[in-house]
Amino acid sequence: KYGRPPEERDIEELFAEFVPLQLACLARYATLIPGTLEVVAYLRARGIRIGSTSGYTREMMEINLAEARRQGYVPDSMVCASDVPAARPYPFMCFLNLIQLQVACVQACVKVDDTVPGIEEGLNAGMWTVGVAVSGSEVGLSLAEWQALPASDQAARRAAAYRRLLQAGAHYVIDTIADLPRCIEDIEARLRHGEKP
Repeated sequence: KYGRPPEERDIEELFAEFVPLQLACLARYATLIPGTLEVVAYLRARGIRIGSTSGYTREMMEINLAEARRQGYVPDSMVCASDVPAARPYPFMCFLNLIQLQVACVQACVKVDDTVPGIEEGLNAGMWTVGVAVSGSEVGLSLAEWQALPASDQAARRAAAYRRLLQAGAHYVIDTIADLPRCIEDIEARLRHGEKP
């Protein structure tokens, strides 16, 4: 269309146009996944600290953090793509969380993510990884949209999401964050037996 291949400046121009649009709509899509607060309480009762990573810039994430806080969720550490030299699948956001959380043993950490690059990020950091299939990017539907699907469509989308996350190397795949406790318990048992991710 423009008589030349795309260049870095084209990407920068598109990103500059995109950011205000993203900032304007983030709060509308920041409702916590059902079960999140219960899982956070479960983790905190076990003495597990929570670090979060995001492909968003810090400016974008501040909107999400404010919405999460309003709903009762505050992570112990938050690292954004704009906070590190390179984002996913590089492990730098995970490593900065480890520093901020003062974690000494990477092999005892669990990276939970709904994307293939996020799973790769956790693996590259040397962590256990848990893929989130149904409530995440792989399925890409809101809860209402998911619930409106016929069971056969749900099964097909669930299977495809599980397959992609497992192929990326996830140690576990779950439907939503509400299913995380069983993974944590299994990982703790495997750690007690000397297993590492």
